[in-house]
Amino acid sequence: MKLKVANLRSKAVALVRLFTTSEAEFRAFMGTYNALFTDSPENTKADYANGVPLQGYKQGSSLELEQYYKIIHLLCTLGSVEKMYMPPAIDVQKSVLENQNLLERQLAKDIAVGEGDTVLDFGCGCGAIAEHIATLTGCTVYGINIDKSQIEKAWKNPNRSGLHFTVGDFNKPLDFGDNMFDAVYNVQALTYATDLEFTFKEAFRVLRPGGRFFSNDVAALDNYDRENDHHKLLIQHTRELTAFGGFWHYKYWEDAFKSAGFEVIVSEGKSAVEMIRKENALYDRFEKIFSALTKIHLIPRKIDTMLKRMKANCESYIKAEEEELITLNWRYVAQKPA
Repeated sequence: MKLKVANLRSKAVALVRLFTTSEAEFRAFMGTYNALFTDSPENTKADYANGVPLQGYKQGSSLELEQYYKIIHLLCTLGSVEKMYMPPAIDVQKSVLENQNLLERQLAKDIAVGEGDTVLDFGCGCGAIAEHIATLTGCTVYGINIDKSQIEKAWKNPNRSGLHFTVGDFNKPLDFGDNMFDAVYNVQALTYATDLEFTFKEAFRVLRPGGRFFSNDVAALDNYDRENDHHKLLIQHTRELTAFGGFWHYKYWEDAFKSAGFEVIVSEGKSAVEMIRKENALYDRFEKIFSALTKIHLIPRKIDTMLKRMKANCESYIKAEEEELITLNWRYVAQKPA
């Protein structure tokens, strides 16, 4: 009951914040789509076979990312994805939130930490995953995120015992000492890495020997052909919907781990199609309600506009996963040698 009440409170706060979004914030958010998600870097299976180096994500600026996440987080909070990621379909009978919790249980098992251990969360958002991992394992979690507004929300969590949050950028040297953490994890944040190998080397540096790195993130699959216009359009639509940065074949991720010194223990992908169908049905209802309220001038038009922009191209994403061009959930477990 407490969790349900807290959930409703978060949605109410997000709605109020959307209502009070300034015209400048609205324009900045809408402008980020072209700045952040047009002609983003890609590396396909063919690139990998031909030895083409990984192209890091270097579009936009940290300010544009902050402007984007300030609003997209509010829109996601209205639905089931306040944690800012779409989970794999682990149990299709369960909700999106329940499947997020199932993935996080897998994460906790994979990083193999317990009471007294310390863990680093790359791209921690508002700290919801960190809170769950700390509860499941008894560990202390340090989270970094580029968006100041999400970090401020994370610090307001009444259940933040054992949690530490700070504004930080995984594209720069980490402000942590060598061998400080027992584990590191990432859930759909590292496609914004400008140099994936550099970020992994920083993770390697701050990990203790034997420590594990869990990553669940977007990856290009074998079927994706950049020269196929149909494929390219589906991926561009999916990028605009789900807001990932770089799009790299899963073998590039494996090699980046290995180049940084890790041993790759697990490398496998899962589909999220059934989860996105559930979430799409929910936002369809929101869109109808918001459109009706906009027409009678009960809510600002910009709210309806922002929702429509976020939700656009959902069917393209479903087709892209069904045609096995992409997964939002390729899971890696890597270990620093003891």
